[in-house]
Amino acid sequence: MGLTINRMMDNLTGKVNATIRYPEERRAYSDRFRGAHILTAREDGSPRCVACYMCATACPADCIYIEPAEHPDPLIEKYPARFDIDMLRCVFCGFCVDACPEEAIIMSRESELCAYTREETMWDIKRLMSRPELPEFGLGYRPNETLVDSTIKFVPKEKEKKELAGRITLKEDVEMIPHVTFDPTKD
Repeated sequence: MGLTINRMMDNLTGKVNATIRYPEERRAYSDRFRGAHILTAREDGSPRCVACYMCATACPADCIYIEPAEHPDPLIEKYPARFDIDMLRCVFCGFCVDACPEEAIIMSRESELCAYTREETMWDIKRLMSRPELPEFGLGYRPNETLVDSTIKFVPKEKEKKELAGRITLKEDVEMIPHVTFDPTKD
């Protein structure tokens, strides 16, 4: 009961404010956050996907469409000539990521998806492989922390830390853009 009263007093006096002022501040998401999809690439820049249909089969929303084609390299059986994800139908469950045997599809921490038309929400292979907004959000859910033999064309952006006057947010101890953390153990 004492903890509840202390938290209530901190909130009433303004010592702690659990509200985030979006878009100046953004919530810090876990590395396992299931955001927008990313297609990884091989060293030569071609998609890592082998068009096995496992992600499309595992998808409960049936939002992944793949058309296979023969790969010129005899060591690679096939590749996706077309790989589309309907982002309006996607439920961001991560089943496609779990099903992929090649780690060709992973998720980012991007949660801000917007479009003016329905066609903009149909992400093709080019949109899935070249993601200019990735440095801002970072990688999200993937089976292995290190991507085996894969490349993603981005350099993570350093998050600038700036203090907002009189503003402390009650969050878990993780990076935020911008962020000020409150540690209840320190006084």
